[in-house]
Amino acid sequence: MKILVLVKQVPADLGAVKLNEDHTLDRTAAGVQLNPVDKNALEAAVQITEQLGGEVTVLTLGPATVKAVLKEAVSVGAHRGVAITDDVFAGSDAWATARVLAAAARHLGGFDLVLAGKQSFDGGTGEVPPMVAELLDLPQVTGVTALTAAADSLVCTQVQDGGQAQVQVTLPAVVTVDEYVNTPRYPSVKSKLAANKAAFDVLTNAELGVPEVGLAASGTTILSATRPPARQPGVRIEGDTPAQVAENLVAALVAAHVL
Repeated sequence: MKILVLVKQVPADLGAVKLNEDHTLDRTAAGVQLNPVDKNALEAAVQITEQLGGEVTVLTLGPATVKAVLKEAVSVGAHRGVAITDDVFAGSDAWATARVLAAAARHLGGFDLVLAGKQSFDGGTGEVPPMVAELLDLPQVTGVTALTAAADSLVCTQVQDGGQAQVQVTLPAVVTVDEYVNTPRYPSVKSKLAANKAAFDVLTNAELGVPEVGLAASGTTILSATRPPARQPGVRIEGDTPAQVAENLVAALVAAHVL
């Protein structure tokens, strides 16, 4: 089975992200990491290929530093990494990003399954994978907490308000998973060393030919943005004995009109 996993490089420290004058984000001081729930999508892909055979390709869009997350993906079982890197894509919103990823998926071609985490750690919209599914004209199942794979279908479990639902989807399809679907494996020293030597394919818009890309082609416009006010420090309840701490806590809650 040929599986494409969509992953994203996200800031390691959201507090270090700065806002530019054009309302785009400056992430240079924030460090980078692989989006946490994308690790679950990658683990699901590797498990399926271990069961049924096949190949896992990891696809990501971003600056040249995205190769770091591709190395991590290869170290835990991905067979191939592809980076979409081009300055013209800078500032893309969810819709513009989805158009680029869908174009890359078509360019690479022939995938039985597209997997992704349900949302990114920084944006958190959960919009991109469903948009990719629509652009590729594929069925989609989102927020999957467990899955069972067969050669031509998946049985996906979703947690809903009234309980659980099981959905069978015929492949090819797009599926997003949450953090409960599995426990991502850790790379070995040997696999890390091998990943450091791995070569990755790089795609630009010269190959993809996506018209109207980047910030100018984004359908959403940010009119203004401000940082939230700094949180006030909490109150430390102290006392010489547990009983005194409890008494002081009750007094503090009464004074705050909580009790």
